[in-house]
Amino acid sequence: MIQPGIEDAIKKIVQSTLNLPESEIDSSTNLRDLPGVESIKILRIVASLEKKFDVRLDDQVVFRVSTIEELAGAVSKLVEERRTP
Repeated sequence: MIQPGIEDAIKKIVQSTLNLPESEIDSSTNLRDLPGVESIKILRIVASLEKKFDVRLDDQVVFRVSTIEELAGAVSKLVEERRTP
């Protein structure tokens, strides 16, 4: 389950990193298909997410997810695991 606000936060980080208008970013859009995507920008997005949500995204997760919705699910899971004692 995706926690509220995470998907929107990811969209804003992607939008800012790639300098894209909000209209070009949809939850189901493949991140690698967005204009201006390069591996260094994907790493910047991941670093921003890790800092914002205080999580560590495993490299395998980063390579496995392709959409914002999938990325939001992965981040939500890590945030939930961090909260669980």
